[in-house]
Amino acid sequence: MKYANFKTPETKRLVFKHTDMEDVALVFALRSSPVVRKYIMQPLATKQEEAVNHINKLIHYLNEDISIAWTLVNKNSKEKLGSICLWNFSEDRKTAEVGYDLLPEHFRKGYMSEALQAVVQFGFKTLNLKTIEAFTHVENESSIKLLVNNNFVFQPERKDPGFPKNRIYTINS
Repeated sequence: MKYANFKTPETKRLVFKHTDMEDVALVFALRSSPVVRKYIMQPLATKQEEAVNHINKLIHYLNEDISIAWTLVNKNSKEKLGSICLWNFSEDRKTAEVGYDLLPEHFRKGYMSEALQAVVQFGFKTLNLKTIEAFTHVENESSIKLLVNNNFVFQPERKDPGFPKNRIYTINS
């Protein structure tokens, strides 16, 4: 079954929708924010065209079963808060990486914890993953706390080639 056809996760406060061209403003805001991108070793987006190109890539990846990216929407206000994805699947499709970002005005409200729990459950129950990994910067205390509080375990023996300040956390089914 194609990733695009799976029922999307949902939580008490969040609706997950596949990221598409209706999300250009959100993706640009996330990818151009020095606060959001502080620990991501990539240049900030400077033009909306970069968000359009990124979304085109996400749509292609979804259609080709390479990755799944969702926009997180507040159920009550319908406001778009951030995004979360499963990507970097292993060849045997038993391991995937989770990635996430949130607009700063929604930090420390529990949204990402809620989203992460739903995506972990989706990964294990719907996609039959055995392991979900998260790569985060050693100084990104909020991300580390999020992962640890959601039962991800630091893998001190593993390194992220090319990104020596990244730390790898995993959770198993």
